[in-house]
Amino acid sequence: MKARFNNQLASVFAICAILLFTFSGCKKDKDEEVDNMRRVTVTLSGAQETPPITSTGTGTAKLVFDPLLKTLNYDITWTLGSAAATTTNMHFHGAENGSDLKSSGVAIGITGFPTANTGTVSGTTAPLTDVQVAQLMADKWYSNIHSSTVPGGELRGNIKFR
Repeated sequence: MKARFNNQLASVFAICAILLFTFSGCKKDKDEEVDNMRRVTVTLSGAQETPPITSTGTGTAKLVFDPLLKTLNYDITWTLGSAAATTTNMHFHGAENGSDLKSSGVAIGITGFPTANTGTVSGTTAPLTDVQVAQLMADKWYSNIHSSTVPGGELRGNIKFR
């Protein structure tokens, strides 16, 4: 009985060893896809405007940068500080000398947004230039929302992919 048990145990170990060697040497048919996307959620506020402004408005920009396509996917939600205000413009700004403490020119306009005092807009930019990508990755870009009550920009969020 003991010899039979030892033979069965040896057979199980042999099968396990064969399976281990067989499957450990297998190469996957398809390389695992690697997600190189850069993601960030940016808070928009009047305090980040340059110069800072007083606004009870708030917003959030969920951004995904695709380094292969060089595009920026965005989902922006906001509420302006005044119920009577309307949304008049939205942009991504950036420059070679851009920073959290200065205004920069418009890099990419955002279109298709609702003009109410609150809303959501989603989209994907055209491919960025190599210079724009370098600026974006160096924290030299921001997004802002202009309103009828603060035409120079009511909400701003500095973009930092960290």
